[in-house]
Amino acid sequence: MWAGPRFIRGWAIEVLLFTLLIPYLVAVVDLFAHCRRRRIPLLPAVRSLRSRVAVWLFAGAAFYVLRALGAWPSGEPRPPSPASRAAGDWPVLALILLAAIAFAGWLLARQRLAPRRHVEPEEQLAAETAALIGLGVVALLVLATNPYALVFLVPALHTWVWLPQVRARQRPLAVALLVAGLAGPALIVLSLAIRFGLGFDAPWYLLELVSLGYVHVPAVAITLAGAACAAQLTAVTAHRYAPYPDRDDRPRFGPFRSLVRALVLTARARRA
Repeated sequence: MWAGPRFIRGWAIEVLLFTLLIPYLVAVVDLFAHCRRRRIPLLPAVRSLRSRVAVWLFAGAAFYVLRALGAWPSGEPRPPSPASRAAGDWPVLALILLAAIAFAGWLLARQRLAPRRHVEPEEQLAAETAALIGLGVVALLVLATNPYALVFLVPALHTWVWLPQVRARQRPLAVALLVAGLAGPALIVLSLAIRFGLGFDAPWYLLELVSLGYVHVPAVAITLAGAACAAQLTAVTAHRYAPYPDRDDRPRFGPFRSLVRALVLTARARRA
């Protein structure tokens, strides 16, 4: 990289980005140790995060299945011209189908993620700890695959690590921190929208890069896992989080059987 009369080596930038992760990782390890000292169970929070990751990965798998069926554009794995018609040609029906499939996956998981009782502050702290640990793993995976992408992730890490401190006492500040952490992903969309003149077509252009194979599958999976961690932090901040229920507290039927049963009972009620 050229910086005036000097060159900055690429490895030096990677080392700098890695050093930015160290304070976050130290804080998360200390938070984990705090939970262990107070004997706060983390396993229900980890299981809840696992379900959220499964939902997001399910939506990603549905996207690739639809691509195999020809629902998305295909071609060489390179970015299409922003001025071309394909950059702004939204496949509306396919996107609606993808949204419906993702919504069905969310309904299956919601049965065990929706709050059904009062959640204690210790349980909320466990949920934030699990999500922050998950974001740390995501950051290390980004470092191993594409270190320069940490530029868009570091703001979220250093902002969201404060959520356990301000959530209980200053909820408006917690909401502001949660929104501020999205500055990195928003910068990507705004850059495509303004710099390349895509406007509101920028989100579809990103999906088109994935469908063409320009954005590889590991990067998509890592991004979806990070989105699941962000979703758990959002649920805690919005007081919509519930720890994963124990075996005795789970409904009699599983998520899929419960959904089918609800649909059948609804259909019978309408007929009656």
